[in-house]
Amino acid sequence: MKRYIYTPDGSLPDTYVLDTTRADWRQWVEFVNATYKVMFRDAYEQEHESIDFTAVLKCWDDNEADGWPFASISVGEVQVNCFFLAEDIIDGDIDPRQFKQPENHLQLMSYLVSLSTMLGKKVVMLSEGTRLEEHNSFDPEPLVIIDKGETWVNAYWLD
Repeated sequence: MKRYIYTPDGSLPDTYVLDTTRADWRQWVEFVNATYKVMFRDAYEQEHESIDFTAVLKCWDDNEADGWPFASISVGEVQVNCFFLAEDIIDGDIDPRQFKQPENHLQLMSYLVSLSTMLGKKVVMLSEGTRLEEHNSFDPEPLVIIDKGETWVNAYWLD
């Protein structure tokens, strides 16, 4: 699976939790702050050891063009990077070069399944450059889909 999902070509797969609300974001922030090592950089380039959700809300409300917050969540040896760009999608960028052993994949899947189950939302992993179209359809199809604990892998390489 490493060859197809975590390709070493430099492309960065994305993870999305779809159709999120501020309440979902708050629940996500509380979960990652309590469960994982976090580095949060606020709009003023100050680094913190937990996500300051009030600072994120301020950026969204003020629609600040400069200095968007950023968080890096350590899911085992893999960093999931979040840029807080949209309220309706919890995004996460991952670097495929960090997947050196099967445990890295299992830890990421555990994190994503936890999000889907906790929020009751669909979580997808997309190849870089995937377009989100109407009605949460994608082009190309997601690499992985997690819906409330059930996981599907788009094994396009088997076609």
